[in-house]
Amino acid sequence: MTTETNPSLRFPAQWEPEYVETRVLEITCDCFGYRPEEVSLESRLGEDIGGDSLDMMDFIYRLEWEFQITVSDQIAQEWFTRQPLSIRNIAAMVWHLQRTGRPDRGNWDPPQPVLTKAEAVPFTQLGGRLSRRDWHEGRLYEPLGRNREGHPQYRRRTDGMRCIAVPEGEVQLGSDEADALPDQQPSHRVTLQPFLLDAEPVSCTAFARFLNSVGRISSAVLGEWCLSERGDRRSSYFPLKKGWLGWKPLPETERQPIILVSWYGANAYSLWANRRDWRYYRSDGMIPDELRKTAVTAEPPPPEWLESFLPSEAQWEYAARGPEGRRYPWGEEEPVAERLRVARHVAGAAYTAETLPAAGVSERLGMSPFGLHHMAGNVWQWCRDWYRPDFYRRPEAVSPDAQNAEATGVRSERGGSWVGPAELARPTYRRGRPPQSFGRCLGFRCAGRMGNLS
Repeated sequence: MTTETNPSLRFPAQWEPEYVETRVLEITCDCFGYRPEEVSLESRLGEDIGGDSLDMMDFIYRLEWEFQITVSDQIAQEWFTRQPLSIRNIAAMVWHLQRTGRPDRGNWDPPQPVLTKAEAVPFTQLGGRLSRRDWHEGRLYEPLGRNREGHPQYRRRTDGMRCIAVPEGEVQLGSDEADALPDQQPSHRVTLQPFLLDAEPVSCTAFARFLNSVGRISSAVLGEWCLSERGDRRSSYFPLKKGWLGWKPLPETERQPIILVSWYGANAYSLWANRRDWRYYRSDGMIPDELRKTAVTAEPPPPEWLESFLPSEAQWEYAARGPEGRRYPWGEEEPVAERLRVARHVAGAAYTAETLPAAGVSERLGMSPFGLHHMAGNVWQWCRDWYRPDFYRRPEAVSPDAQNAEATGVRSERGGSWVGPAELARPTYRRGRPPQSFGRCLGFRCAGRMGNLS
């Protein structure tokens, strides 16, 4: 790794911790858009500051430049998964990283090639509103024949999503490669039963349909699901708006992946789409008080799936890389712009909800062996499991249909996004964040049970 030095470095030769704390606090305000009186050293990066991947890249850039340090991939990952993480904690880490030198971040901000529009398949996800009667009646899945990759596919009637039947198998998970982070090790084999997985991330159109279909909900519950309410500096990026006739996507976002949805909101959608009682969205076996008077005639979510229809980490990784454990969804070849949407963020760039450089969900990018779209890049995707960095080293990791059921306060996410570099889009890359978190490059897709096909 190459380093750069700044001859005009303004910091003392021997940094004092108090000085570092002051500067980190100032940089935090600058990067995240707060006034000094709104932030303190005890402010938490996730819960109080509301940082997401887009913010974090610029934040790390600034810290590395200001202090001539290297924030490694593992440290950056810990800033997402360690909870709580205060500004004081970050300042202490920065102080301990002194003299590590600033890295070459060319892979974070590469030259931006002009993108040609990727091939897209017909968009099937539905908008509007699903009546309660239609939510109950008829088969949940309709067969659609086989996809281009030769795998059976079905149409989910609740939202029009194409779902791919992923076959059972003994699959390779994790990595023993030299650059694998500790939480990706060791490589191991797991037996998985067959399951269904959405061919695409859930779109803005489909999430608006969900909000329109569940009836009136309180602002407290809506605030747990998505960042639609004013008060957070990122709320202007939420791609839906509510009018007299209900929710609908902003123009030009209809086929974009839904973003700024928490794990709770993603799980509520996953339960609704699978005709389960979505009031159990917190996955704690309880219905929030605000929803107890809301009538929902449906089965509760399955306990063996951790009360969720989001994919497990094992299901997601298998679906992304196939049974033989490819390095990337398409094979061993290194990523190029024509294959996936990554590293499109330019430091300091300003966006709107309509101009975020994500690809449409039906574009054939990040394609897996099973014909699943965006299994590398575009948006991070929530998974069912609780994230645990040492999970792959635990006995449960090799159990049939492995998933981490032990609550850690952090839910798993996979896939990388348009913000970060290609290495974060490798199927083995693991990360997590608190379930109440929101991100401008964080979405989701749903899983389904094969038993629902009959």
